[in-house]
Amino acid sequence: MILDRNEAMAIDGAFPTIPRPDSAVVKRFMAGDIEIRYHKGAELMGEDVMIASPYSVTAHVGGRYVFAASIERDDLRALSPMIGVPLRALQNEYGVRGFYGEPRVTLYGGGEKESLGAYQGLEREDEIIPFLLSLVLDSLDEIAEPVEIQNAR
Repeated sequence: MILDRNEAMAIDGAFPTIPRPDSAVVKRFMAGDIEIRYHKGAELMGEDVMIASPYSVTAHVGGRYVFAASIERDDLRALSPMIGVPLRALQNEYGVRGFYGEPRVTLYGGGEKESLGAYQGLEREDEIIPFLLSLVLDSLDEIAEPVEIQNAR
């Protein structure tokens, strides 16, 4: 997904599964004119979503929320009663012991939602943060390296 950040429409509320822009912000970065917020376990826009987003970034240009990239997992505890399948059966079907499906990468921007498939990296912040930042830079065509903003709120 490539977006023209100056013409991209704001995405707040466009999809129930996008992260709330001020929820669980752990770090902030600037890359050119893009403010990037790294979220850990952010609340999502929708009320009854059946996914969890343990890691995500949101991109803001000129105060507009224009892009998000998330590592998402199906929430089997929420999914089970909605589809009438016992939790244990879902765990067996998904091949997991816990309450969440395998991680996958999803991009949001320009009124679209795009799945990039399974997340193949390790779930460690020293791998996740650079990966998510690279998705923002690539999608918004920014060449400046992100610089962390200290004590910014």
